[in-house]
This record gives sequence, C-alpha cells and structure tokens, in this order.
Amino acid sequence: MKKVTKAIIPAAGLGTRFLPITKAVPKPMLSVIDKPTIQFICEELASSGIADIVIVVSPGSEVIKNHFSPAPELENRLLSDKKSKLYDVAMETLKYNVNFVVQETANGLAGAILCAEPYINGEPFALLLGDELIYAGEGDKPCIKRLIEIYESTGKSVIATMEVFGDDVSKYGNIGIKDETEDGVMTIERIVEKPSINEALSNNAIIGRYVMDGKVMDMLKTLTVRNNEIYFTDALDTLAANGEILASNFDGIRYDVGDKFGYVKANLEYALRSEELKDQTKELIKELYEKI
Repeated sequence: MKKVTKAIIPAAGLGTRFLPITKAVPKPMLSVIDKPTIQFICEELASSGIADIVIVVSPGSEVIKNHFSPAPELENRLLSDKKSKLYDVAMETLKYNVNFVVQETANGLAGAILCAEPYINGEPFALLLGDELIYAGEGDKPCIKRLIEIYESTGKSVIATMEVFGDDVSKYGNIGIKDETEDGVMTIERIVEKPSINEALSNNAIIGRYVMDGKVMDMLKTLTVRNNEIYFTDALDTLAANGEILASNFDGIRYDVGDKFGYVKANLEYALRSEELKDQTKELIKELYEKI
C-alpha cells in the first residue's frame, strides 16, 4: 500500500467575506492570536508525518511565500538582540518543505487541485482547506492523521465528516452512508453539494480534510465545467458510486475561520488555551458578561 507523504493546501480564494482586509492580506494569512491559519494547517500536517506540502496561491500572493521564506534582516536582529525565543518562533516557519503553484484561473477547488498535479505525480495526497482549523487536544489524534491511517489500511480515498442540523445542512456537501464499521469508518454511497434540508441524504457534512488516491487527478480532468467552475464534489460522487470512498468522524474541535463569527470564536478559544493570555481573557469574558 502506498504511503501518504504529500499534501495540497488550496489558498487561492479571494476571501470576499473578509473584505476589506483581504484586499491586501490573503485569507489564509489572517491570524488566530499571533499565527496565520495556514501555519496551523502545516503544523497539523507535520504532526501527522507529512513532509511535502504544495500551497496553491492566487497571482500576487507574495505574503504567503514570504511567510515560509527566510527573513535574514529580522533573524539577524533577533539574534543580535539576544531574543532567542522570538528567533525560534520566527524559524518555525522554515521547517516545512513547501512548494508554491499559482492558480491562474479561478475555477474552483478542483481547478486548484489540478494545479498541484505535477508535484503529486500520481501519488496519494492529503488535502486540507485553508479556512478550517481542527484543534486536537491532549489525547486527540490529528484529523488528517486519522484519515491517512484509514487510507493506508484500505487503499480507498477518505474524507472527514461531522454531523450538522437544521439550516446548517445546506451549507456543506452532504453524504449518504451505506454502512459503518465499529471504529466509525463509513462507506459513502452518494454525495450531493449543499442540498436543501428535504434533499439531504443524512446529517453528515463534508469538512475540509481529505486523503485522496492519486487517480482522482485523471478524474478531475474529465469533469464538465459548470458556471466556470470544476466541481470537486462531482469526482467524489463518482468515487462514491463505485464504492471507492470512505468517511470518518474526527477527534478535536473544528473552527470555520472563513466565517466571521467562526474566526472570532477561534481567537477567543485559542486565547483561553494560551498560558500567556488565558487569565486576561477569562477576566475580559467576565467583564463583558456583566455588561450584556
């Protein structure tokens, strides 16, 4: 069975929900406390044994490239000022083997994946969307690690899923489940994109973590373009019809940092976990509660 050693992070979206800041700052560079969301995603990959990362960016996204590149002036200044802890923080961004590819045409997630094809070279790959963070606490297995283990034991593509209810059903890709094993691995029989509540196949939503067999690249090339976009869900549904894709729940807490309230929630809860900030944050919450 092939090992999963590569990952794709699509980061070429316009981030229109966060205008005006995303006019100048790519959405994956918006920070939770003091760290951009895309670095959290790289950390999830590193903790799961993934060494090679391809980040798909839009034209002119030098900010993301700069973040993962050396900054000699800053590094030398930190060393000369004997700020060794801050130097180590700055150097953390250099430990990832990152390649960049530009998505010249805004043709959706499938188009972004195809841009990374030369780096994947037919091998299985992890796919992590840049606007979702999954916090793994003590004793939790990183989400992408769980999916990698399932792929490497079954040889089938696998996606992460969570339960949603009410109006939230229509916000996500939705999966129909054929069966489920004792350890929570589900066989998918059908996938639909953002259905109405009446059209939903289940309460299982697709979230932004996948491990895909390399053959999906050839499938993406055959898809029909609709509304100037190649829909990744179309390929997933074909895999489902052939019994070639699985789903799994995950440990930890998911944050939709592409949503304004989700972004605020992530900053607040990460601050509560911070040794530096947790006491001040608790006091702030108490003060705000008294004012409500």
